[in-house]
Amino acid sequence: MSITERQLKDFIQPDDALAALWKTFESGDPPGPFETVESAAVPVPFDDLLVHHRHMTTTLESFHKRPVELRVLQHKQDGDLYSREILLTLSGTDRVVEFGIVQLDLGLVSDAVRAQIMERQTPLGDILIRHNVLRRIEPRWYFRFFGDCPLLRHFGPEHPSVVYGRVGTIYCDHEPAIELLEVVSNA
Repeated sequence: MSITERQLKDFIQPDDALAALWKTFESGDPPGPFETVESAAVPVPFDDLLVHHRHMTTTLESFHKRPVELRVLQHKQDGDLYSREILLTLSGTDRVVEFGIVQLDLGLVSDAVRAQIMERQTPLGDILIRHNVLRRIEPRWYFRFFGDCPLLRHFGPEHPSVVYGRVGTIYCDHEPAIELLEVVSNA
């Protein structure tokens, strides 16, 4: 069952929501070690990067004082359900500042938005902002990934020893259209 058939609001346990998104592209359990943390326990500067209701694209660009670029690692589509595993890098560099998994219902966005998403050239937040889509971003759970967690490999060979992430929903025109995992590095 796809996550859009159940929506994150139906998950009671954060680990279940993380597992559902993770299994979109990866086999097995979500990458460990990790732990769920309360929003108030997300430390500086990760709190500025995650504990808010803004798009990660604009938040990361503001934090790093540089535009970000999209790199799609994998993508798939089943009818209107479109999923992709992505990295956001600082413009002109290979420096990864976000790893993400996104599932979205293309039936809930306009044809113009859909076409631009399918080009896989522009971060999702930029597309929604540019097309003036009425949106609400609802973070649900926060996670700390640490130690030899395989997810850390996305941040390069000199990766940080700890990163934080969030799982949430983006509502487009009042409909829960996008489910996502966003994991950021502060480096």
